[in-house]
Amino acid sequence: MTARKRKIEERDKKEDVKKKILSPEAQKKMNEFYDQQNELLQKFEQDQETIQKPIKKAELPGAKIFSVEKCIFKTGSSISEEITFRQKYFPVVVENCAAKPTFVDSSMDIACSFVMNICLSAISKTDALKYPRGRDRLELIGVILCSVIMAFANVSMIMQSINSIVNDTVDPKMTNATFAIIAVQTVLKAIIMWMCYKRGSTSSLVIAMDLRNDLITRSLALVCGYLGDYVWKFADPIGAICVCTWIAYSWCRHAVDNIPQLVGISAERDQMARILNITLKHDERIKYIDHSMIYYTGLNAQVELHIVLDEKLPLKITHDISHDLEKNIQKLDFVERCFVHVDYNCDGD
Repeated sequence: MTARKRKIEERDKKEDVKKKILSPEAQKKMNEFYDQQNELLQKFEQDQETIQKPIKKAELPGAKIFSVEKCIFKTGSSISEEITFRQKYFPVVVENCAAKPTFVDSSMDIACSFVMNICLSAISKTDALKYPRGRDRLELIGVILCSVIMAFANVSMIMQSINSIVNDTVDPKMTNATFAIIAVQTVLKAIIMWMCYKRGSTSSLVIAMDLRNDLITRSLALVCGYLGDYVWKFADPIGAICVCTWIAYSWCRHAVDNIPQLVGISAERDQMARILNITLKHDERIKYIDHSMIYYTGLNAQVELHIVLDEKLPLKITHDISHDLEKNIQKLDFVERCFVHVDYNCDGD
């Protein structure tokens, strides 16, 4: 080998090494990709364990779940009713513009808890003959309705605060009674919020979000009310406007985020991959997956699969393969219903 060829090979090796060295940003993205792949593989293993477990009849009804959530809602409603009663008979509390959102939120808590209790009661008392697939979607409708109620309530508070600034009718008063009532609200609602977040269901998260907003409004109400009383009176209505604007935005965003689930948004890629993985590993006689559609029309996903089997297989075997596949996929926590269609060739239909 000549010296020239050696130099060329050494240069090519250096260029290959440079290509293999990635920038920090590219390296970060690559690490994130592999982390996601490892998480997905773990989910594949968990899914295989899940489908091996038999379905227990005690796990099918949601009576226990609904009873726990009803208890949380009733507790939150009781606290809100007590707070609303106290604020009604301590009028000085609502003389502060920044404290008014706390009164509005307490009143709206009762309305939201009332709406969610109606939805959960209707779901738990569903007539299977009249609603063969149940009425679980009522929970999502209740969530969106509560979001709209809370958003409009805070928009009205914004208009009142602006009106008080324009007409120069601001006269904030931060008394010991105001401070005590708001402090008690904050502590009690923080406890209920922790319970709701720990529960983790859709309805509980709605209540938790409402309580989180309450904690923010109460904290800012104390700060802005104090500043308005002792420093600058317009700090009170300006604080109320900022608080209500943030709350109205967060509830509108929450409603918008939940609407796609009612109108058929596609499932996430990881969820699609998990279902396809179960399908391919279900039975070696499944030749192809001709068509798959995984989408939401409520809290959980609907799955439509077209699989291809040998046309010479007996009806009994094809039925058992497809039926067992449906039952296995329906064991996944994000799946409401699975439909498997069997075909003998890939026709794309």
